[in-house]
Parts: sequence; structure tokens; C-alpha cells
Amino acid sequence: QQVGATAQQTTDVTTGDDLAKTASQILDSVRNSANPKFKDSEFFSFMQQLADKQATIDGEQIITGDAQKQAETSGPTWATEFEKRADELINRESAARAADQTPADGKIVSEEFARGLERNWAEEFEQTLDGPLNETSVSGHPQDADLALDQPSSEYVHREADSDWLERFKDNIEPMLNDQDREWLDTQKEWESLGSLEAAYRATDPELNVYHFQRSNYYENMAPETLQDTIQHMRQNPEVASLSDTIMAMESAVTQNPQDAAMWLQLGLKQQENEQEQAAVAALRKAITLDPESLGAHLALAVSYTNEGYQMDAYDELHEWVSRHDRYKSLVPDVAPENMSSSEARKAYVQDLFIKAARMSPGQDWDPDVQIALGVLFNISTEYEKAVDCFKAALSKRPDDYILWNRLGATQAHVGNNKEATAAYFRALELHPSFIRARYNMSLASTNMGQHREAAENCLIALSLQQREMQTIDSKGKAAQMVGPQMMPASGMSATIWNALQLSMYMVGEPKLAEACEKQDLDAFRQKFDF
Repeated sequence: QQVGATAQQTTDVTTGDDLAKTASQILDSVRNSANPKFKDSEFFSFMQQLADKQATIDGEQIITGDAQKQAETSGPTWATEFEKRADELINRESAARAADQTPADGKIVSEEFARGLERNWAEEFEQTLDGPLNETSVSGHPQDADLALDQPSSEYVHREADSDWLERFKDNIEPMLNDQDREWLDTQKEWESLGSLEAAYRATDPELNVYHFQRSNYYENMAPETLQDTIQHMRQNPEVASLSDTIMAMESAVTQNPQDAAMWLQLGLKQQENEQEQAAVAALRKAITLDPESLGAHLALAVSYTNEGYQMDAYDELHEWVSRHDRYKSLVPDVAPENMSSSEARKAYVQDLFIKAARMSPGQDWDPDVQIALGVLFNISTEYEKAVDCFKAALSKRPDDYILWNRLGATQAHVGNNKEATAAYFRALELHPSFIRARYNMSLASTNMGQHREAAENCLIALSLQQREMQTIDSKGKAAQMVGPQMMPASGMSATIWNALQLSMYMVGEPKLAEACEKQDLDAFRQKFDF
């Protein structure tokens, strides 16, 4: 009943408790707002005066304790708009509660009703931002001002065209910003300061300078001469030793002779093959520290940086390679071009150097290292067709490079040439049958072609190779009377391959074998698959 009485009185609300009460409700709802601009506005101050009965409304006039103030707007005034919004919302509230009792909490007007008042007044306030901005010529919503600035013939531009308006606008809205607004502005400023790719991802982690050796290594007591012969045999015949075996032998070699830059390079290359890019980066950086002229280390490090997304560092290493090469260093200008801080500019500069280097070898007499470097650059810029051509050119000079064959296959897969990718992986496996990464990549290509049984068989072969490698390491460790964790081959690859195998089992209708993947039980597959 009280709400209904209030609704009838609002047609001539100019004085009295009802106006003060409604103003108080609006103030209570605004006080809970996360945005402080309402609290700092003239509207809030006006509502506060009404609530405190220090002012009232008479027609289109605001009556204060001392004098009268004429409304300053040419359209609907604060008074008439207030009456209109109050009428609408109070009548709506009255109708909704016609059959209900007063709430148990004793509140005459619901929180929803108060929020409705807040929303309507908030919208009106947003559309007539004349509070903190009343000293400028701007009226209306800030977005309208932005649109006006985009129109050279607009009335605003003719009236207010001085260049410092934007700065004054920013100063005016600063008190209105809440913490989230400031956070977004700070983020925007940060991005603007970066430019497009000026602060590209860099390899600055100190851990990349630290090589972590295996704690248990059964080669550590081998005589240096014997160890060197063993490593040489492993490199010439990769099928006679597991990848982990070879890595541990090389780790023992650099432990015995930490100044052997060539061995650090070989260790880095093997860690690349082992999918351990952080270890590869650490080993290759050590090789370059010992021998800055090591072209192989610079090129290999560029590949690792590319794999890890350190684009700017990859460009730096490729630049080091070409600037230290006896044949190509004359291509490098004495003074680097300006504006080289962006990733795109650096890439274009380095790529141009390698294209010039490639043109120095006309016909079929190309340098495979130059082609590999160009392939890496085109991979970074996702120009995969060009990268494929470069890797093919390099393979014409190094047909027995199984790592390069795998790289070619992976690049072909990027553009959907899964059949050609499979042929490249197959060639890599012919050269190195225990190359687990190529085996896994072949399973992915089979999946992409819908050959799910073939994909499963390749996963199973890769997993069995890993299992055999782990068993070999374990037996050698026991023979050397070593206790403790041994090197795990291709860390992280096992779980990835099991996940791929599980997907293949579902695709071929073998849900029970898919469950066996959860237990990593290889023997469960031997009845239906030959591997």
C-alpha cells in the first residue's frame, strides 16, 4: 500500500519525504557500484542533496536552501527525467507486488527495483557526460566524440580543432577510471610500446646455459681413447646403439674433456634428435663459447631456437653463421640496416643474405647448409612450400641425412601432403630404423589419411623401441653396479605416443585396447598386432 501511495504522489513530487527516500535508494545502489565515476559525478551530488533534504525540485527548478538554480539543459532536465524514471519504475514495482506482502526484511523497495533505478540513471548519465567533462566543449558519450574526430567536416572539428584536446580528454576521464580500466590501459600501452613484434620471444632463461648431466652413467669410467672409439662407431652405425646410449657416451666424453667443442656440438645434435631442446641449446651454446667459429653449432642452434619459438635468437644465429662463413661473409654489410628491432625486419634482412648466398652457387652446385638455413627461415614465416623446396635441394647433396628427411616430412605434413610426408619418414627409417620421432610422425601422417590401423602399428613399434631402449639402459646400469634413475629416452614422447595409440584404437573399434593404453600395457596388443 505504501508503494501505491508513493506512485500517486510522484506526479507532483517537488518536496517531502518521498523524494528524499527515492534519492536515498538510488544512492544506496550506486554506492555498491564498482565504478567510482558515479560517486564523483554531479548527479551523485544532486541525489545526495535530495536525500539530505538540502534541495528539492519545483517544476523545472532546483530549489536549494539559499536560492533557485535554473536547469542547464535544453532537452529533458534532471528534474523531469527523474520524475519520468521514478514513475516508470515505481509503477512497475507496484504492479509486480500487488498480490504480495511486504518482504520479511522490511524493505519497501526491492534491491532489483533499486538496481533498475541505478541502471536507468547510469544510462542517462553515460549519455550526458557533463560532470567532470563540463569544462570542455564535449557533450554526449565519449564514443560519439571518437566518431566526431573521424569526420573532418563535423561540427565538433570546426569548433574544437586544437591538437591537445585528446590530452585534456584523458586528464578529464582519469578520475573516472577503476582498477580494471587502468589495467587495460596499462596493457594497451605495453603492447603499443612493443610495436608489431619488436620484443619477440627471446631465449633469456638462465637455465638454457646449464647442461644437466645424467647422475648415473656407465661410460664414465671408460678410458678416453676407448670412449672416443666407441662414440665414433656409434656415429657411423647409428643402428648399433640406442640414442640414449649414444648421449650418455658423449656426456662422459665432455666430462672427461670439457674443452672439446666438437663433442659438445655432437651432443647438442643428439639431444635435438632426443626431443630435448633445452639440453640441446645448453650443449650448443657451450660449443659456440669454446669455438665461436663453429658454423655447425650456429646453424644447429638456430634450428633449436626455431623449434622453441625464439625467433629473434634464431635470426641472430643464422646471421652469425653467414657472417663467419669464409665464402659468404662478404655479403654482410659493415653497418647493419636501421630499424632492425622488429622480428619481421630482422627476418627479411637475414633471409636476403641467404638468398644472395644461394645465388652465389648457380645451377646444381648449391650449398646444402644455405638451403637448410633458408628452409628454417621459410618454416618460421610458414612459407612451407618454399621450405620443402629448400630441404629437397639440401637432400640432393646429403641423401643419407635421416634427420633432414624427417624434417622434410614434417614440413610436407604442414601443407597436407601426407603421402609425400610418409615417403620422407619412410626414407628416414630406412637410414635409421630406431628413429622414434620419424616412426611417430609416420603414425600421425597415417591418421591424417584415415589409415588408423597403420597409425596404430607405427605407434606400437615406436613404443616397443622405447621399451627395448629402457631395458638395455637398465641392464647396462646394473652390470656397472649403478643404482638410481637412468636416462629416459625422448622424455615426454612416451605419453604422447600412448595417447595417439588410444585414439587409433577407438577409431578401429577396439575399446578394450583403448583402455589398455591407460595402463601402458604393450603385451595386450600382441594378439591383434604384429610389432
